[in-house]
Amino acid sequence: MIETICHLIASREHGGLEKHVADLARWQAQNTGARVAVIAHPRYLTTLDENVQFIPLNTDRSRHHPNLVWRLANLIRKGGYQITHGHGSKSAQLLAAVQPYTETRRVITRHNVRHPRDKLASAFDARIAISHNSVANSKLDWNIIPNGVEIPPVPANLPLLQSLPANKQTVLVASRLIKARNVDQLVAAMPLLPDVCLMVLGDGPEKDHLQQQVAALNLEERVEFFSGCGAIGNFIQAADLVVVPTSAEGAPYTLIEALLHRKPVIANRAGDAVDYLPPEYLLETLEPMHIAEKIRGALLNPTLQQEFTPLFDRAEQEFTLDSMAKATWQVYTQLIA
Repeated sequence: MIETICHLIASREHGGLEKHVADLARWQAQNTGARVAVIAHPRYLTTLDENVQFIPLNTDRSRHHPNLVWRLANLIRKGGYQITHGHGSKSAQLLAAVQPYTETRRVITRHNVRHPRDKLASAFDARIAISHNSVANSKLDWNIIPNGVEIPPVPANLPLLQSLPANKQTVLVASRLIKARNVDQLVAAMPLLPDVCLMVLGDGPEKDHLQQQVAALNLEERVEFFSGCGAIGNFIQAADLVVVPTSAEGAPYTLIEALLHRKPVIANRAGDAVDYLPPEYLLETLEPMHIAEKIRGALLNPTLQQEFTPLFDRAEQEFTLDSMAKATWQVYTQLIA
């Protein structure tokens, strides 16, 4: 019987990996009866459910720092965890470093292709990957468990959405506004799509630059910016198409959420989009003309919704938080007989 679990985050961001851990730990704490803890930098405290024990650790130090390894080993021993689950590259390296000093069963989740190679991963008791693409270069056995999303009920449309022109089709991009998300390339494609409006949902250091770009292209009437992501379901429902231009590796949560809301998606081929979408809905380049062609083709396709129906159905079966968490729990139970 599994009674104690500890997750380890050693990253510096607030992205998909961190959301994955927060959602998974919350589900385990609420549904399994196990004592669930998360060891992470203090900045992640506010992202965790109150039922999850938070154990602060300054993971910003180098993975070679002797004090970091020593403290982590002590925390794992003190907690008496049956399973310690590391997420991402640095977490894997730290768990490998403390292995001689702990008796816990170790699980690793690979979130992107930059994760350490097989030499490190082979030392773990169980291995999970969020996609086939993320372990395409591995010769080891992996449990493929896609990211899962919990979709809350969609409330009535926000008043802000009523300002969008009713006679034009609408595209949504929802992202943290940083350079790697390539929202500027999507904006650059908009002059080629005169009958399309764009909703940009998100905040970040590139927002001012993007707003200036919109003004320079005289797109203020067709491109609108919205802050916050708490009501992303409203925006997905209001859109005719969701576009995910990010070059970041991993599985973008926006892509998964769109499919769960039964909304068609176009995404950059980079990362794990190839595991979710057929080739005709993948961006091969980020040239504005190519982006515009893909968007135009999708919006003019009379059978678009029908073509996506099998993808929507797959999402309902495989990409929910419940399905992800149950599959992960099954991996755990195979370790604790």
